[in-house]
Amino acid sequence: MPRFSCKIGTPAGSIRTQEVEEAGAETARRSLETRGFYVFDVQAKRETRVGPRSSPLGLNRIGSKALLVFNQELLALIKAGLPILTALDLLGERSQQPRLRALLADVREAVKGGAALSAALARHPRVFSPLYTAALHAGEQSGNLVDALTRYVEYQKRILALRQRFRAALTYPAVLCLASGAVILFLLTFVVPTFTRIYGDLEAELPVATRLLVALTGRLRDALPFVGGGVMLLLVAAWRWRATPAGHQAMDRCTLGLPWVGGLVSGYLFSRLARTLAMTLGGGIPIIPSLQVTLATVGNAHLAAALQPAIPRVAAGSSLADALGSSGVVPPLVLEMVAVGESSGSLGDMLGHVADLYDGEVDTRLTALAAVIEPVIMIGMGLVVATIVVTMYLPIFHLSAVVR
Repeated sequence: MPRFSCKIGTPAGSIRTQEVEEAGAETARRSLETRGFYVFDVQAKRETRVGPRSSPLGLNRIGSKALLVFNQELLALIKAGLPILTALDLLGERSQQPRLRALLADVREAVKGGAALSAALARHPRVFSPLYTAALHAGEQSGNLVDALTRYVEYQKRILALRQRFRAALTYPAVLCLASGAVILFLLTFVVPTFTRIYGDLEAELPVATRLLVALTGRLRDALPFVGGGVMLLLVAAWRWRATPAGHQAMDRCTLGLPWVGGLVSGYLFSRLARTLAMTLGGGIPIIPSLQVTLATVGNAHLAAALQPAIPRVAAGSSLADALGSSGVVPPLVLEMVAVGESSGSLGDMLGHVADLYDGEVDTRLTALAAVIEPVIMIGMGLVVATIVVTMYLPIFHLSAVVR
């Protein structure tokens, strides 16, 4: 009998992997669900494979916009009454991306073999997140796949729009910083040495400021290969350290502690957390699996680790507001609105209001930050360039005064 590796959520609030022997993937899923587990993913176990199963087609990266278009088209086709297999055929033919087309062919074969759509998509966890497959599975269980897809498409649009605003607001300051650094580096490594050779031929005594700048430029040119190599090594080391769980969590914690930027990132994270939890609860997913999926997709390892103890507290009977409050990282406003939502039976709506509130706050902060950073960078660059230029022209001004 085939073996299956299943990612499950326990009633106690933990996520673990369990192997079962059943006739098929759907049988394994139903068997675990009847035992009180929430099943996120079911994968066929291969004895020759070591480590976690990845996409069999190597489809590791498909853009968020492409996935949004795919979900919108899938929703339209299912709303029109087309069978799942026909919808997958049409989507595969329409797709302009060979990767997505091959993936949809694999999903179609799995559905044709008797697997549910959510189970077939869950075979590609690097493309379709556990949040997405859990939402579809909840829709399949309740018979409201259209509602589940509609809810997820709306959620995906809001998250993508917030992410795009976040990136757009920070792109221009980042480009200004790079351009400023490049201009200053060009002046110090090429323009200043040219003036230095000219003044050397004149054998004139240079002003103190010019001599200091020439000495600094000479040392910079000598040290540039070593500094560049050191910076590259540090970047590679930081990147590899961030790939470790401890490094990822430490860097995420440092990001939240940065002045100005930390508050901005925190607002974005709590908006995403509230909207994700509202979407899962609205889709009929129980509170414990909803929390598990939400924390797995929150996007910050430090915040996820701090909120993880809230899951067993909720499983033990604590209210969500009290469980989140015990973490010490959730803002009082969020806790108050969650408490009101729990007492009034409108937790999903309250979480949606929290997300909208933070979206507006993030927009305001982004606008203010961009309005401050851009002139500061421009003024700083202008002062540095003006200082370099004036310092290098000081000997010429001195010679002009002597000639007069």
